[in-house]
Amino acid sequence: MDTNLIVELDSTKKISVGLKLDIGALEGLRKMPVDVFDGVYLGEVHNNALVLCVDVRNFSDFLCFNKEDKVFKLIKEFTSNLLSCINQFGYGCSYYKLMGDGALVIWDDSSKDCINEALGIFNTYTEFLDDELFKPYDKLDLAGALVMEKVFKYEISAELSELKYRDYVGYGINLACRLQTLAVADELIINETLAKSGAIPYKISQELKLIKELELLKGLKEEDCRRILYYDKSR
Repeated sequence: MDTNLIVELDSTKKISVGLKLDIGALEGLRKMPVDVFDGVYLGEVHNNALVLCVDVRNFSDFLCFNKEDKVFKLIKEFTSNLLSCINQFGYGCSYYKLMGDGALVIWDDSSKDCINEALGIFNTYTEFLDDELFKPYDKLDLAGALVMEKVFKYEISAELSELKYRDYVGYGINLACRLQTLAVADELIINETLAKSGAIPYKISQELKLIKELELLKGLKEEDCRRILYYDKSR
């Protein structure tokens, strides 16, 4: 399909550049934080959104003890492969944001298909990292959290620009980002709401040390501080 991108040359001139994009590429671009295609919305509330937050363990140590060229090579390979994985397995997601050694992926609802996509991203990418990219680095691993919660989707326009910036805020994002800090290699923590939905197999940890760490996390509701729930890959 065809679409037009406006490129500003100076304060008085603009040219229109024709771009040919297939439907898949266009849909992928619509999920990114910057919108050049005028997707029209000002604010939306999604009560049962699905939020996946993943992060690399021990990446700070890797930064400290390796040369810049090695760090750049690894982070480029990590993010490019993660983006490919999201585009392949998370085609129904509404938004994604790469954040250096991690990522945030959001679905506007928590249907069975959306949950399967989120698990597909996590399972596929942890397997790839363990078997290939992180294999030379025994201390690097991926971990994360997957939650079902309320989020708010909004859009703003940049000053003196035709670009629109879209983002999400809400308890679901805060919860996913907080919970993922408690996960270790290849672990995916889920929240109580997602567990109660019955849509995902899980196991329970009531280890006192972890519970104390959970209770220290800021901004969490009481029901999310009682126990730690892990996605159970074996079931």
